[in-house]
Amino acid sequence: MDLVVGATGLVGQQIALGLNKKGRNVRAMARGGRNHEKAKPLISAAIKIVDADLTKPETLLSACADIDTVVCTATSMPHGNDDGLRRVDRDGILALIECAERAGVSHFIYTSYSGNIREDSPLETAKRDCENRLLSSRMRATILRPSYFTEVWLSPALGFDSANGRARICGSGDAKINYISFNDVAAFAVAAAEKPPAKSAVLEMGGPEALSQLDVIRIFEKTLGKKFGLDHVPVAVLTEQHRTSDPLQKTFAALMLAYAKGDAIPGSMETARSYGVKLHSVFEYAATMSKTAMA
Repeated sequence: MDLVVGATGLVGQQIALGLNKKGRNVRAMARGGRNHEKAKPLISAAIKIVDADLTKPETLLSACADIDTVVCTATSMPHGNDDGLRRVDRDGILALIECAERAGVSHFIYTSYSGNIREDSPLETAKRDCENRLLSSRMRATILRPSYFTEVWLSPALGFDSANGRARICGSGDAKINYISFNDVAAFAVAAAEKPPAKSAVLEMGGPEALSQLDVIRIFEKTLGKKFGLDHVPVAVLTEQHRTSDPLQKTFAALMLAYAKGDAIPGSMETARSYGVKLHSVFEYAATMSKTAMA
């Protein structure tokens, strides 16, 4: 049986549904169980839901009982504070790893983020601590390290407003990034669960092409047929923001600093092919936005 932790989130829900479609026996962990506000798609798919909470370690051992594979995508981001980043992203997931190991879980799939992102922040500390704990465990570990999510970083929430033709550029905008669709990250997790690697593996994952922020602007301008207005945020400004003592703001500044520096992932296509995953491009995403605008 598979346990999906973070099953009500953006990626976790797709993984739970994807595993279910493959005919696998899936248990989804959600705070509040079936009463969770985002549990409806899981309930509709007849996925078993267990009420457990990463901030309450005493609930985790029973959630891991009779489980062969754990898939963890849980995070307190983007709304987490110091308490959330520490209690969920670090301490909560470390407790989950401990419980999974004690329960005899054989394979643990953990969604981290790109190995190129090394700016100091509470999220960075949490991700790397959990990675290290997993790699030292008795379980086989698959650590997924995706680059920046296309649907998140090219959205109005992060200053990329394609509908109104306006975008925020971090730094010069010239550094290359292998943007990856969250759907492709979910596909990697499903594939890894179905065919576990012979030994623990760390997968650096990106989309099919390395594009700069300015390359992305040109793609959207051509696809949507309109000129974008740009708001530049210098690296010096991001560096100053990164000096804050506020944990959540420090984490966002760290992610934007790394974004400005670029996140090219060599070998992305080869990695995807080895797992049978078809990567979606920024070109395809822009075309989807164009169709949405015309609807």
